[in-house]
Amino acid sequence: MTNESIQKLTENENADSANMEEKLTTLRGVTDRLERSGVDYVVGGSGMLFGLGLTDRVRDWDIMTEAPESEIRRALGDLELSEESGPSELYGSGCKLTVQGTEPEVEVIIGFAVRARAGICRLPALSGGLRNGLRIASPEVWLAAYTLMGRTEKADLLESYLQERGADPSALSRLREQPLPSELAERLNRLPAAPTR
Repeated sequence: MTNESIQKLTENENADSANMEEKLTTLRGVTDRLERSGVDYVVGGSGMLFGLGLTDRVRDWDIMTEAPESEIRRALGDLELSEESGPSELYGSGCKLTVQGTEPEVEVIIGFAVRARAGICRLPALSGGLRNGLRIASPEVWLAAYTLMGRTEKADLLESYLQERGADPSALSRLREQPLPSELAERLNRLPAAPTR
């Protein structure tokens, strides 16, 4: 590799790092407000994958919460929000609020749920801990979410992660309360339990 190639590679890595820092600043502008208001939340989707070190790219920020919409609106009162309410063909979430003017887009999903053949699967905003400075969502919940949404590559990535590190039995128990398709239920049943600490 030539010195010029190494320099270009370093410049690209530095640009990606600076870009990710900008993206994290965007997220923190929202999560700081939620925390100051005492709203419990977790970061799901690609943000959770980033927190776990499974990706270095975040397309948008998905914030999950079980808090009432009025509480979220109060916490984010100084931000412009657009609302997508009610179920869609795929989602059965209570409400999705998008923070306007954010790059990447920040969405607050209240009562995250995905439709399955047997009914609506409510996917709780369970914590997966603090990773890379983010309150990440349960990887078990997002394995189920990505499977239900047909996002096979991301589901497979999380399944490999959980096979290696083990799954949280309480998260799996909560998921088993939902009308999961049998293939997904079997997939979750094959996960080893995480070692107790």
